[in-house]
Amino acid sequence: MNSSEPLARPRSIDVSLRQLRAFATVAQLGSFVEASRALHVTPAALSIVVAELEASLGFRVFDRTTRRVRLSGPGEQYLPFAERILADVEGARRWASDLRDQKTGVVRMATSQVVTWALMPPLFAAFRQSRPDVRLEPMDLGVDEIFPALEQGRADIGITLSTSVGPALRATPAFDSRVHVVCRSDGRWGRRKSLRWSELAGEPLVFTGIDTPARINAELGGTPVLEAAWQVAHTGTALALVASGFGSAICAGYVRPMTNIHNLRMLPMTHPVVVRSMSIYTSRARTGVPAVEAMREFLQSQFSRARGGFVESLLPKLPGA
Repeated sequence: MNSSEPLARPRSIDVSLRQLRAFATVAQLGSFVEASRALHVTPAALSIVVAELEASLGFRVFDRTTRRVRLSGPGEQYLPFAERILADVEGARRWASDLRDQKTGVVRMATSQVVTWALMPPLFAAFRQSRPDVRLEPMDLGVDEIFPALEQGRADIGITLSTSVGPALRATPAFDSRVHVVCRSDGRWGRRKSLRWSELAGEPLVFTGIDTPARINAELGGTPVLEAAWQVAHTGTALALVASGFGSAICAGYVRPMTNIHNLRMLPMTHPVVVRSMSIYTSRARTGVPAVEAMREFLQSQFSRARGGFVESLLPKLPGA
């Protein structure tokens, strides 16, 4: 058949990637022989694939002579579309490979504001050193909002208090943190290394978040009975009140980086030692991107370095801190 003869109009256009790749390679190299070598097929087989493409399109993509092959008018206009499709497919292949190898993807981290502020930035920085193309999205949520965010698929990983959860969530122990009292450095406890709970009886105290007076009193067995002079929602507010002389705050040890802003002092509470246990939570019901599992394993490895399991022992040593 002469290459100048028109082709029959196809009933439908059904083009394969194999055909597009054959067409683009011949166009690039200007030779069926050279293109067949590049694609590791025979020239005859390559010619058949290109002919199939032309039959599907309803026009010839090459003008062939005994000495050379060149793009036809329609072929010249069709080539950019073919190259764009092949580039998109290659990009999708590379992206899928990177996703599988935990090199890309989005990881949404749901934690309380204080955990995000005090612990996560240096950990994020260290994680991104090995996986710079993974996008990390911190979510500052209230403690009671973290589980719903995981269950509804709005978050991939959550860090919050250890508790029993339903079958939809997987819990992995993360770290412990001792409960401390935060006071002014120039106050009467400024030189102390620790404090007994009994010494707080009758003192003006600021409570925040999960450490409510009722919870602390229950853990202490009712002796002493502590009362709140202030009950606030945010740790930053509690620390500002302490800095302004309104009392001392009850906080978990991991808030230590926040106390540096006001030059406050943290003292571990003793007799008894009260501990807050935190866990890493992920969804069992939703298949996350592989980078989520990489982040979970990374957090576990970092928190496992805590001396005695207490995360405050890591605070000066967290990567980037």
